[in-house]
Order: sequence, then C-alpha cells, then structure tokens
Amino acid sequence: MPDDTSDLIQQKKAELGESDARIQLEKRCTELGIENEWVWSDPDLRFRVAFPNGRNKRWRLVGERTAAEFLSIDFPPVTYLGDFDAVYFKNSGTIEAYVLTNSPTRRIQNIPGARRIGHPQLEIPDLDEDPEIEQRQSGERIGINDAWILEFSPTADRPDLRVEIGSASREFSIFSERNRMRGSARIRDREPLPFGLGRFTSLRISGINPTRHDEMLEILNRVAGAASFELDLQYGTALTIAPSEAADRARFRIRVAQARAQEPPRNPQNQYPEKPLSLYWYGRRSSGIPLLEYLAYYQVLEYFFPSFSHRDTLTRLRNELLDPRFRPDDDSNLVRIINLTSGKGKGFGSERDQLRSTIGGCVTESHIREFITDSETLSEHFSGKQKIKDVTILNIKDSQNDFLKSVADRVYDIRCRIVHAKEDGGRTSVDLLLPFSKEAEALGPDIDLVKFLAQKVLIASASRLRL
Repeated sequence: MPDDTSDLIQQKKAELGESDARIQLEKRCTELGIENEWVWSDPDLRFRVAFPNGRNKRWRLVGERTAAEFLSIDFPPVTYLGDFDAVYFKNSGTIEAYVLTNSPTRRIQNIPGARRIGHPQLEIPDLDEDPEIEQRQSGERIGINDAWILEFSPTADRPDLRVEIGSASREFSIFSERNRMRGSARIRDREPLPFGLGRFTSLRISGINPTRHDEMLEILNRVAGAASFELDLQYGTALTIAPSEAADRARFRIRVAQARAQEPPRNPQNQYPEKPLSLYWYGRRSSGIPLLEYLAYYQVLEYFFPSFSHRDTLTRLRNELLDPRFRPDDDSNLVRIINLTSGKGKGFGSERDQLRSTIGGCVTESHIREFITDSETLSEHFSGKQKIKDVTILNIKDSQNDFLKSVADRVYDIRCRIVHAKEDGGRTSVDLLLPFSKEAEALGPDIDLVKFLAQKVLIASASRLRL
C-alpha cells in the first residue's frame, strides 16, 4: 500500500474517534488473532474482516452498525461454508444457513408444529434462550413480524440430531451476508430494529461434531437437501440454501452485456416462426436458471434440424450425382447414395451432424469469431482454463481447424451433460452437469453463445411480415 494512502487511512481513522464501533472491533479482532484491515475507497474509509472459509477467506465489509452488533455478541468463532450464506458456530456446534423458499414464508409457518416466539411489539429473545416457547394455539396465525420456529422430530437412529427452520438466530442475523439488507426501514431511518423483527428464515442443524470445513459443508448439503425434498413431498414447500454474495455476483458477472442500438426502433419487417420463437422467449424468461436457459436455446436450434439437415443432404446428393465418376450400375455408388439419404427421424444424420448442419447453415465462422472476440468475458472464457469438463475446446486463435464444427460439438457436448447421465461408468458415460455446481455457475458464456446461435437461426428462417 502506498505511503500516501496509508497516511490518509490513519488520518481518517483518527477523525472517527475511539467511540466508533469499528475501532473497538479492530481491537477485538487483533486480540482474537482475526485478520482485518482498513481500506480507502474514495470518498469512504471502510473496515473489513476476514473469516475462515475452508481453504479460503471470506472478507466482510463492516459498517459502524454491524460492528456494534458483532461486539454485542462477543464475536464467537465462526467458519463460513463453501459458496453459501451459511456459518458454523464452533461454540455451540451449530450450522445455520439462510434459506430461500419457493413459496411465501407464511406457507412454511403454517406447517404443523410451527410455533410463535414472543410478541411482535416486544424485544424478542434469542431462540435458544426462551424456556417457555409460546405454543401456537388452534387456528392462531403467526404474524409477519413474529419470530417463529419449526422443529423437526428426531428419529430413532439419530436422536441427537436437531434440525430447525424458522427466524434466524440473533448471532446468525449478524454474521449473515444479508445482514445489511434486512428491512428497508433500518436502512432508511438508520435505527436498528429489535432482533426478531424483520428476521429472515434460516435452517439450523445441531447435535453434530464436525472438525473440518468440508465435513461441515457436506452435512449442510445432505441435511438441507433431504429436508427440503421431504418438505416438498409432504407440504409442497421447498427450500434452497442462499448463495454467498460473491457467488451470487459471479453468476451475473460472467454474462455478456448486450450492446444497445442508438437509433429509434422501426416497424418490424420480418416475421419469425412462432414455435421456435416461443422457445426463445422461454429461454429469455429462464435467466438465473442456467441449465433450463441453455436447453431452451438449444431447442430453438433443434427445431430447425430437419430443414437444415435436408438442405445439407441435398447438396451432398447433388454433388454425388454430378460427379462424372458416378455409375448407376455400380452397387458401391448406389450404397453411397443410400447412406446419404438414410437419416433417422425427420432429419438426416445423427443429432450431432444435424446440429453441425444447422449452425453451418445460419451463421458463418467469422460471425462467431467476431461475437467471441468482441467480448473480453467470452474471450477469456473460451481461451482460458477449461471451466466445464468433457466438452470440446474452442481454439479461437487457430485459423486452420474447422471452427464451426468445434462450436457445434461444444454446444452438443454441454447439452448431453445436462440431459444425459449414466452411473455404470462405461466408456460412453458422461457426468451430469448439476444445478448449483461451479460448472453451472460458469455456464454463462456458453449460454450467451447458444443464445446467439438461436438468434441467428431465427433470423435465417424469417420471412417478410404479412398482415
């Protein structure tokens, strides 16, 4: 760090004064051996703390209010888990994770066994500290500002395991990365709400004794996955663990920002085939669900397989018949003709061949190279280290290879990894590309590529607008 920046930081710290909670938190972190630092981000001085996160660190920017909250709970030792907004509290042996639901929280609160804690107008104690939890009366509804809890019944094989869903504990409401986003009133008025009011929903797992980060992460994945699936089976309510802020940002950072035209729009001159256009809009509306979005754009290409594969086959057949060496009385010549015209289904050739014909019929190699090289994001993705395994590599700088064939093979390879999975481990088996995996998070540039190809095939199949 340059001396002038260091001097500026020291000057700004002195202006804060000893009463600033961040100054007190810095001292507390130093006492506990927790890495921390001040960062100058013009025009603000910011304080951040590094928490363990497996082999990595998770840095948290800490404002004055959050610093005061950290100090109020005596800063217990924690470990963040994977790419989730989830924490392991070492003192209590508890994993707690922010969860998102596929339905309003009120629906989860109506699951049998859910009960209210405290009163919405009063300071709400921590969930573990209230010995007399107010039982939910018959017909009583849990209010939107009520703290609540839903405890899962223990099983005979693991009586020590405790699983709960409900209002986040006081500690986790502070350590969660969603802390500063809780309640617009807090941000607007700068006045903290009592703990419990405006709490988000979390999953808590206790009665476990993990010693390593990866073990904690595995427990979280297994328990959360099983609990969510069974809640969906029994009550139609599913939960997913919220990603960390960094993981959430990464999903959108690796997508290409579409350039906007500078001219006013004009009346449309073309009309596009209705069915594949519907598939295209399905892909557009599936943003944030990478596997579904990818398959929707692939289906746009797939819709045109018959027309483009027929076109390609007719060209090959015509060339074969025009060859002066062709002899209709030669069986081997006729076998070549049969092979050219013996396709399966509505198109000719394998699905991979039909995809090659479709891509080759709607876009040129220079179009794709320009699309990729015009974007730093795409260039880095396709030229850098392979982030998605078992797919064809695109060598953009190599002008000698059949680039269109490589593009088609990569598109098809990813499609197969999404829809095909075999557990026998045979030579033709492929690993399933799983949702929420790092590979799925890295799929953005490939989605942009197949979306570009879907646009091109729609344009190639357009006709003049008829009204």
